[in-house]
Amino acid sequence: MRILVFTVSSWNSKVGSNTWAALLNGYDPSQVANICIRDEIPDSPVCSRYFGISENKIIKSVFNRKIKTGRETSALSSSASDNTDLEEHNTRYQKMTVKRRYSMLMARELVWKLGRWKTKELNDFLDDFHPDIILHSMEGYIHLNRIIEYAIKRTGARAVGYIWDDNFTYKQYKNLGYKVYRYFQRRSLKRLARKTDEFFAISPFTKSEADKFFGINCHVLTKPLSKIPTVTEYNGALPIRMVYTGNLLIGRDKSLIRLCRALKEVNSDREMICLDVYTKTVLPESVSAKLQSSYCHIHKPIMQSEALKKQNEADVLLFLEDIDGKDAKAARLSFSTKITDYLSAGKCIFAIGNCDTSPMQYFIENKAAIVCDSDEKILRGLNQLTENTSILNEYAKNACEAGKKNHDPQSIRKLLFGVLDCVYTKNKGK
Repeated sequence: MRILVFTVSSWNSKVGSNTWAALLNGYDPSQVANICIRDEIPDSPVCSRYFGISENKIIKSVFNRKIKTGRETSALSSSASDNTDLEEHNTRYQKMTVKRRYSMLMARELVWKLGRWKTKELNDFLDDFHPDIILHSMEGYIHLNRIIEYAIKRTGARAVGYIWDDNFTYKQYKNLGYKVYRYFQRRSLKRLARKTDEFFAISPFTKSEADKFFGINCHVLTKPLSKIPTVTEYNGALPIRMVYTGNLLIGRDKSLIRLCRALKEVNSDREMICLDVYTKTVLPESVSAKLQSSYCHIHKPIMQSEALKKQNEADVLLFLEDIDGKDAKAARLSFSTKITDYLSAGKCIFAIGNCDTSPMQYFIENKAAIVCDSDEKILRGLNQLTENTSILNEYAKNACEAGKKNHDPQSIRKLLFGVLDCVYTKNKGK
């Protein structure tokens, strides 16, 4: 069966979000195509055909209706124009992430509404590939949901949705701008849900709320391990090497500052723990000044393969979410792809965040991380690492067991393709 996957980001080794690529790894790439809406160049071997809709060109198409906004693309076919679009795209999103204004998000939706994405190039791609199944995540991007609906109607394909984040409740924030924007997100997702045949949810926590809201029955499907983990025992060398790979948005920078304050106290006599952070987030000077020190080093982003290597070389892997700030509930239903990457490494995990969220509940239930939701617990956890280093091996073992139990690639792909085969058979029987 031919599978078309819709994503926000491209399947690119420099982009950490790779759940779909991980799930479809091993399936015939000639039967997989992808449509994304970011100005990024794909390079994943899991998929054979890529179509990109450029947001940069969508903006320009509001004033110039003849401009081509989408095309089939690959790493080999990228051009200087693509690089310019990518730079402008990155600059725009860096500005948006410094301060999240819902007026800007609504303006973006208006641009996509007025812009020209329904093009001959998109139609030709859909008609030529002619998918049997369309896979999509239930995203909060209203314009992406509209494009998916169009593709379902044009191709006649069956659709399977994946819910891996809270894009449909009012429980994350309290401000008016969020509630107005969320109202339109919910309408968009309900409309898309009515055109979708089956659903996956990233965790039981997510399934429970999604089932009630959409009136559906999700299959729980998580990201598979990248490799079967084995415990590499800590050798006792000091300083203990802690590593974080990922963005520092939605309050993670604040939790990192809290960690650095505790590290300063732990390292007061000698350097017991050092921290390396690899991130693409552009931090304000006020934040950078609180982080940079002899024991905390902020590095430029690295490719996914290099990030996995750094994780395997570390003694402790750091997981960050906001604890009690305005973003404390942002991850309440999500399940970060970083979790399975960390479990695959078979190392001790040090998790900081609000305990009323799906990721932190997962760590607690599986005893797969040292969990900290306050300044006192962060300091206590760091002291545990330095005073009783056997705890590193203990939590590494727990992480391995959680990975093998909950993220076995064979079991996960069996569930995935069992559902897809069922949907495909129904489609053929029409």
